[in-house]
Amino acid sequence: MQKTILTIVCLMTISGVASADTKIKSRQTSGGQTYENTSYIKGKRQRSETNNGQMITVQQCDLRRNIQIMPQAKAYIIQPYDQPSAATANTNRPTSTAGGAVTKGGVITSTVTTRDTGERKQMFGYPARHIITTMVMDSSPDACSQVKNRMEVDGWYIDAAFAFECDSQQAYVPYRPQASGGCRDRYETKQIGAAKRGLPVWEKTTMFGPNGVESFSTINEVVELSQATLDPSLFDIPAGYREVQDFASAFSAPSMASPSSTSEPSSSSSTSPSNTAAPTEAANKPAAAVGPKREGVIRLGLVAVKTGNVAEGMNASNLATAVQNTFSDKLKTSNVEVVAIEAKQLQAIEAEARQKECDYLVYATASHKKGGGGGFGSVFGSAASTVGSSIGYGGSTAAAVTANVAAATVAESVKAKDELTLDVRLEKPGASYPAFAKQYKGKAKSAGEDLVTPAVSQAAQGIIEAATKK
Repeated sequence: MQKTILTIVCLMTISGVASADTKIKSRQTSGGQTYENTSYIKGKRQRSETNNGQMITVQQCDLRRNIQIMPQAKAYIIQPYDQPSAATANTNRPTSTAGGAVTKGGVITSTVTTRDTGERKQMFGYPARHIITTMVMDSSPDACSQVKNRMEVDGWYIDAAFAFECDSQQAYVPYRPQASGGCRDRYETKQIGAAKRGLPVWEKTTMFGPNGVESFSTINEVVELSQATLDPSLFDIPAGYREVQDFASAFSAPSMASPSSTSEPSSSSSTSPSNTAAPTEAANKPAAAVGPKREGVIRLGLVAVKTGNVAEGMNASNLATAVQNTFSDKLKTSNVEVVAIEAKQLQAIEAEARQKECDYLVYATASHKKGGGGGFGSVFGSAASTVGSSIGYGGSTAAAVTANVAAATVAESVKAKDELTLDVRLEKPGASYPAFAKQYKGKAKSAGEDLVTPAVSQAAQGIIEAATKK
């Protein structure tokens, strides 16, 4: 999950460091995928590696700043605590439109409530407290962006000798894109309750949509907590790295360094998702240019589809391609267009999205579960008939043909009672809260059934409705 959840949690709990050098390894499970994240603590500094080391943040509390590091580009961004960055300097000020008129939006309020349940138990040799935190985000009727969502964090927290308070909240100000026409909302945060949190050792984060129905959940748990002397260089800017204002400029540079030259500490137990591109490929391949966005059109950036658990007999690469191509076809309307996001690392994805003027990013994870039916479908059977009925005659586009052929290829491997799960998320680049998140499921009634097209079609409809909602 993800960066969105981690950013919100950072806003609510800013944990720091102390006298002992400490290593904390955690496991995050979301959407059928598992990631390992590691934090290193030394004195008043903390190094956090997320997405299996693809992103690194060094929190320098003594210098009151954060360093965001992109190893694949050998670049870094400095985020001071006491002054806003260029991306967030004027997020709460109304701006002038092209015609000179100032358009003032409404208010988006985030209410954070923290409650101690009174339950206690031992975890990693420390007494742990059970704390439940809820965050409700709501917008006023005159707001540019209409939001009504709720998030709940159910967790267990400990007081460790190495933990302390680090006043770094300004380093986590989320990116708030300006709405079309110069309209800009004002953001406010309210805090209710004074329950002491501390270091999270187990957390389940659940997100609910406007109708109150659960739309997404992720579990983050500590799997290792150890103490050993750490090299001070891990908590500083790596030698040979260059400072950039954003990672878009870093990835458009003419030369990139191999990840093997970074000073990132190794972690033999971390494993990247099987369908993630090699870091050197992501770093050395510049994103394809797209034309300027037309006025009144919402542009969606479609991130490379990932696969979660895939049963034997189903090709994960084919499944990801089928979902990707079908989304490319189904997400297009008269006022919505789709562009491909080629970056693989999270920070680079958001940098590319801003470079391509994307209003939203679309993330999707597809998982496949084997059923109890027998026999594979025939390419000349139900899969082929699906292609024929979907394409129709005369006016079909190349995208529709490609999407349906890809879906038909996957359908060849589907047995009766096989299940497809599709987790989707719609986010504004850099936002700390998704605009839409939901899970879709399909179950095959017979061998060779196309599970991709119906699931993606439903998801695309939900995404379009959320993206175009006024």
